[in-house]
This record gives sequence, C-alpha cells and structure tokens, in this order.
Amino acid sequence: MIKAKVMKNIALATCRQFADLTIEDKLLADCLRNLGFNPKPLVWDAPNQPLDEFAAVVIRSCWDYHKKPDEFLNWIDKLETNGVNLLNPPEVLRRNLDKIYLRGLNEAGFKIPPTVWLKQGETGDLAKILVANSWSKAVIKPTISATAWRTFVATTDNADRLQAEFENLLSNGGVIIQKFVKEIQTKGEWSFVFFDKKFSHAVLKRAKSGDFRVQSNFGGVIAADIHPAPNLIAEAQRIVDKADENLSYARVDGVEIAGEFFLMELELIEPVLFLENDKSAAQKFAETIVRAS
Repeated sequence: MIKAKVMKNIALATCRQFADLTIEDKLLADCLRNLGFNPKPLVWDAPNQPLDEFAAVVIRSCWDYHKKPDEFLNWIDKLETNGVNLLNPPEVLRRNLDKIYLRGLNEAGFKIPPTVWLKQGETGDLAKILVANSWSKAVIKPTISATAWRTFVATTDNADRLQAEFENLLSNGGVIIQKFVKEIQTKGEWSFVFFDKKFSHAVLKRAKSGDFRVQSNFGGVIAADIHPAPNLIAEAQRIVDKADENLSYARVDGVEIAGEFFLMELELIEPVLFLENDKSAAQKFAETIVRAS
C-alpha cells in the first residue's frame, strides 16, 4: 500500500450543490486519508482558492460546468498557469468539453450511432434532417452538455413542433442530432470505468419504462453484478488507449448493437465512477491519485 511520508492536501473539485462532497467522493476521501493524504473539497468557481496548498486537484463533481463553459475553461487555464497538478491533465479536459471529440474518434475507426453535427449559428430544419437520414426518431442535445441537460427526442410526427426548441439550442451552441438507439431502452447502456488506463469495473444502466435517459435522476437503474462480454471490454480499452496523455480516470459509455460496441460518450472530466458498485474501486482510484501527486 502506498503511504505519504508527509501529509499532502488533495483537492476534490466539486460544485456548490455538492460542496460537502457526494457519497462517491466521500468514499474516495476515506481511502485517501488511509493512504496518509488530506482530501479537501474545492468548489471550482469559488473565489480566493488556496491553490498553492494542494499536491493535486482532482476534477470530481463539477456538474454545472456545462452551464458556464467559458468560466470553467478559464479556471482550468488559471490552474495550469499556476502550475497546479491537475487530474485529468488540462489538455484532456479542454478537448473533452465539447462532444465534437466523438467525431474525431469516429473518424479514427470507432463506431458511434449515426450522427449529424451542426455548429452554433447554423440553420437546419429538424423534420427535414430526420427525413433525409431516414430516421423516424432522433435524440437532440447540445455538444456541451451533461446529465441529459437540454436533451430531447424528436420524431417525424413532432419535429415541426420542436423546431423552435431546436433553433434555440443552435443559437446557444453546437448541436448533435443522433439516430435514436433503441438498444438504450431494450438492453441498456454500459459504463466501463478505468483508472490509469486500466479497466476497473463496469455497470449496466437502464432507463425507466418509457424513457430514454439512463441517469439515476431520471429514474434510471444500475446493475453492477454483471459480466460484460470480453469484446466489449476490449473495445472500451482501445478507446481509452487512443488518448496519448495519462488518464487518472476515464469512463467509456456505450451500447451493444448486434454484438458490436457503439460509443456514446468518453467521459474524462467529471464522470460518476460508480465507486459504490465495486468494493475495490475507491481504493484503486485513491492509489492512482497518490501516484500522480
């Protein structure tokens, strides 16, 4: 077991709503203390941050960054300028902020659901986009988003009624229109968790009946006692290995379609890591942080 010779402070960056840390982060904090470190919450947009007292700042529950992305990026810049040891690295955080990274991974050979990308200020007719792609149903979401924020489903029947909402999204940022993946509802979405680019554990998230969102705050449920097929784990590992930089943590979300893995998200900023769902996960994450501090 790794132990600190001198007590070091580790900042667990969070948002105001979870200024006292989430249940998951409290598990991580306990493991860090057992390793001789002193974990402290750090609200990312709080004033007068004592950045020089931390051996590392770990991005954890900054779950409102998508509502003020420029401010979040400025904060990342400030930490980097001040020589703060940031986990994950600042260049990783910047690149992962906008879901446009998915297009790059797709071009590199990784499968994603069929997707149309629109930049901020572009125009588009939602109904015509669905018809042109032969989609009866699609998911629409901002390219900078989290926890299904401002995400909705459009069909060929209601697309005209949702056009104003669609245009509002486009006026505020980039937008993804993605073919609806029925396997989200019938099979669920996998989350594969990695520490230091090594596979740790997986969970299967299922949406409640009639919904497409697998997040727990929308009624989604988590199955942890499951065994994903080796080819799915291997594909998630390939995706993580694509990143050149060191990754203290990563979460690969995807769906199995006809036996193949389709990437939905590569979460490298502030993902839930399901530490409660694997008895060794918090310890493994803590040891990864210690090695990087």
